[in-house]
Amino acid sequence: MSRSQASVLILLGLLLALFWLAPEVPLLGFASTLLALALRAGGTPLARLTGLPAWAGVLVVALLVVLALGLAGWAAAGPLTRQAQQLAQELPRSLETLRNTLAGTGWGEWILSQADPGRLFGGGAGEGAAAAAASAASSTLGWLGNMVLVVLLALYFATAPETYLRGLRHLFSPTLDGSIRETFEELGHTLRGWLLGQGFGMIVAGTMTWIGFMLLGLPLAGLLATIIGLLNFIPVIGPMIGAVPAVLLALTVSPSLAIWVIGIVVLVQTVEGNFLTPMVQSHTADLPPALLLVTQVLTGALFGLLGVALAAPLSALGMVLVQRGYVEGWLGRLPQADDK
Repeated sequence: MSRSQASVLILLGLLLALFWLAPEVPLLGFASTLLALALRAGGTPLARLTGLPAWAGVLVVALLVVLALGLAGWAAAGPLTRQAQQLAQELPRSLETLRNTLAGTGWGEWILSQADPGRLFGGGAGEGAAAAAASAASSTLGWLGNMVLVVLLALYFATAPETYLRGLRHLFSPTLDGSIRETFEELGHTLRGWLLGQGFGMIVAGTMTWIGFMLLGLPLAGLLATIIGLLNFIPVIGPMIGAVPAVLLALTVSPSLAIWVIGIVVLVQTVEGNFLTPMVQSHTADLPPALLLVTQVLTGALFGLLGVALAAPLSALGMVLVQRGYVEGWLGRLPQADDK
């Protein structure tokens, strides 16, 4: 085994050990890298146009994003707050309607017994509620801390990417420097393409879903479409999760409306996922649906919700690394024209 191959295997072993001992650390680092790429994608053109240093362009873009989010939140705070309060009142009624429907069937009774709070949390109902509340509070604080960490790391990565990329390249054998540099460039190109496609998909899915819900006369159409649009960041699984509140709310009106809501969500996801987003992503991050779904199940089982959220970009990254590192680097199989 050559020294260059040994360096790759050693680093791979260290990465696997890190995933085993502290899985959140590499995942949060990867999330920070995605955000840094997004900031860099906006900051670099701005720096060229204005003559600012690249790091200054990144900071300006970050400030503009914060300002835009703040203004959007201020403008939508009133309507969204009222809609959120209404949704919080309507959902229990929707769940009660669903419970009454299930209670009339044998398999429905079994589902209700499995969903009993005592079974879910163990112990009495009061103890289960207290445990759930404590767990929710702890999880919320943990997610807020992780979000702050991701933003700070992303700013560091985006303002001085050369420093960190140079450090990573120095961990490999000098004979691999050219290949590592090309791999990093391809990874950046692939992840930027994926981010562009997903951002486009989130906007399109949210807008089309909102129009569909408005035409159906579904209450709280704007809020429900926003939920689905945001969760569209997680391909396949995200929109399905986001559609649950809409379907439950539609059940309070009529079962036929719930069926129409499901149809709208499926139609929007079919158009967006099979036609629009692939056109934007082109060949930069063309992920096979079966591979993506398997990756989501695997990362969800290993790393929880964070793993599910990052499954798609991790798949895109993994495909590049397998092609460059294993297929081309280890096996020596060069890409053919019909492989592209």
